[in-house]
Amino acid sequence: MAHGRHFLFFEGEMITDIIKYLMNYKFMKTLGILGGVGPETTARVYLSIIDLVRKNKSEKYPPIVVYNLPFPFVIENEAIVQGKNSEKMIPYLIEGAKILEKAGASFGILPCNTLHKHINEIRASVKIPFLSILEETFLSLQSLKVKTVGVLATQTTVDSKIYSSVLQKNTINILYPTKTEQDEINKIIIQLLNGGKNNLQDRKIETICLSLQTRGAEAILLACTDLQLATIKISDLVKIIDTTEILIKASVRELART
Repeated sequence: MAHGRHFLFFEGEMITDIIKYLMNYKFMKTLGILGGVGPETTARVYLSIIDLVRKNKSEKYPPIVVYNLPFPFVIENEAIVQGKNSEKMIPYLIEGAKILEKAGASFGILPCNTLHKHINEIRASVKIPFLSILEETFLSLQSLKVKTVGVLATQTTVDSKIYSSVLQKNTINILYPTKTEQDEINKIIIQLLNGGKNNLQDRKIETICLSLQTRGAEAILLACTDLQLATIKISDLVKIIDTTEILIKASVRELART
């Protein structure tokens, strides 16, 4: 280190060390998570974000605010499982987004595919941006050059066609399970929501995935966070793209942006 009249001059590796120090000294953005749909998914998203930040060699934990949405169980069952009256959840989503904003969140996420049918209402209620799992999934499929994708989701997500509105307008074709296959998926989702995990679910989901691939799907979009629990043992013959993982990576990307 050399001294000038008014400046300090640094040479060699000291410059690299100083830049590294300054990069880690600056505060990251603060992530807000609208959680509770369901609690296991919220925990998985939180822990996965922490793990990915560590793998990216950050020297500190990211600032994260989690708000667990206090839905009445009956409303959650109607909206997520039965596929009706999801508009009853809008006041809870809006209030949760406002609480995250007041708590200091720089941006927010909603780790639930089904409730993204209300992402516009959430975005309109606050000044902070909310990432969309739909938009981030499109960007990921585009980068992978996937042209036809099979979608595994709740009945509500299928009926609302929220993925169709984003993907098909961007020339990505969507294949859905048959009615019989979708009925089976719905049963599995209910079982998983109630904590009932078994190996038969994995085999049934794998059969549906292979059916979609036979019909032309290049990959299977896992568009229900709970179904991740039933795809752990699926063979390598099935290419799974997990929308929750896409949202996790997008969140870490935004945390690192200044």
